[in-house]
Amino acid sequence: MSEGLNRPKRIFKNRNIYQMACVLVLSVLISLFSIGGFYQTDVYKYQVPKKLNDGWEVASLTDVGIPIEPIEGISRLITDRDSYENVLSMLIVKDGKLVHEVYSPYCQRNTLHWMASITKTITSTLIGIAIDKGFIESVDTQLYELLPQYNVHFKKPEKRKIALKHIMTMTSGLDWNEQVSYNDPRNSEWRMVESEDWMSFVASRPVRDEPGTKFYYNTGAMHLLSAVIKSATGMYAHEFAEKHFLHPMGIYGYQWNKDPMGYPCTGGTDGGLGLRTRDIAKFGWLFLRDGTWRGQRIVSEKWIKEAPHTHLTEHGQGKTYAFNWMPGSRILYGKRFEYIATFGYGGQTLYILPEYDLILVFTCELSGQDSGVNALVLKTLGTVVKELSGSIHISEI
Repeated sequence: MSEGLNRPKRIFKNRNIYQMACVLVLSVLISLFSIGGFYQTDVYKYQVPKKLNDGWEVASLTDVGIPIEPIEGISRLITDRDSYENVLSMLIVKDGKLVHEVYSPYCQRNTLHWMASITKTITSTLIGIAIDKGFIESVDTQLYELLPQYNVHFKKPEKRKIALKHIMTMTSGLDWNEQVSYNDPRNSEWRMVESEDWMSFVASRPVRDEPGTKFYYNTGAMHLLSAVIKSATGMYAHEFAEKHFLHPMGIYGYQWNKDPMGYPCTGGTDGGLGLRTRDIAKFGWLFLRDGTWRGQRIVSEKWIKEAPHTHLTEHGQGKTYAFNWMPGSRILYGKRFEYIATFGYGGQTLYILPEYDLILVFTCELSGQDSGVNALVLKTLGTVVKELSGSIHISEI
């Protein structure tokens, strides 16, 4: 559910090689599944998620007031691969318990899924942690203070005002074009990927508008935060994340793609960060439990309250964008209902409904925009709302 922000993207530089490898691997897997009898042909039946040593408590859908039959029906749309062939997994957490997970025949529970632009939201949370721990003073800190190695660019009068808050709200003012296809050489991210030094490419962009005044989606500016984290903490983003974010939440299996200089792709380029579906939900959990995971403080309650709701920027059609979050509201059963969400190319979706203590995760292949996942999100949301509040009417505000 992209709210119009995720557009077709050139995910990999060596696309032909990547596509050939994918076809080969997929062909081998299909053959193995067919020979070994692992290819899923039976009609999907709901099962309570398996209890693992990953910190999640599990329960049945019915334990939290959600009927099984409609969720089964939605899940079959994923497992049969006919209607939504690019959707890979779906997960529901309700009242702090993992109550549903389903995977397509082409992945499993431990599969890592590229988060694409959800990586941006995780990166902004890493900035929050760095502020909590005193590595960075505040979101008002300006880039020239944080990136002295690029001061030939950021100490220019027109760029001195650019601060962290402008990067995370897509209002840096830098001249950047992600409005055209990601395969189009006019696309700024395309040009960044073709350059040898991504940081210098972004830092050298001219100023288009006064920082903080206009919204322009800018993956490159978010990539600058990879250098900010390294400069401020002495650790690369993935190292800082391991120490203060991933490992404290029991997340040990992940992958984070890097640029040619070795900086993790904090803007989500090349897929960005890869996580298991269960671990994506752990990130959502932080925003329902005041920044804690199973009693351990990960990020401050102050950040949790402010990040999705302050420094709001309008990005069209009345939609708002916070620190890489997209907050919004709906009318359910005549009642205003708030949510926060983050989305990535291809249909990666993390949807958080605080009032219902609900987390909804969808992952998809990086082969097409949204993969039709919007319809599944609304079907699932409608089912939950109907049962928990008696509402069957959903309308955007």
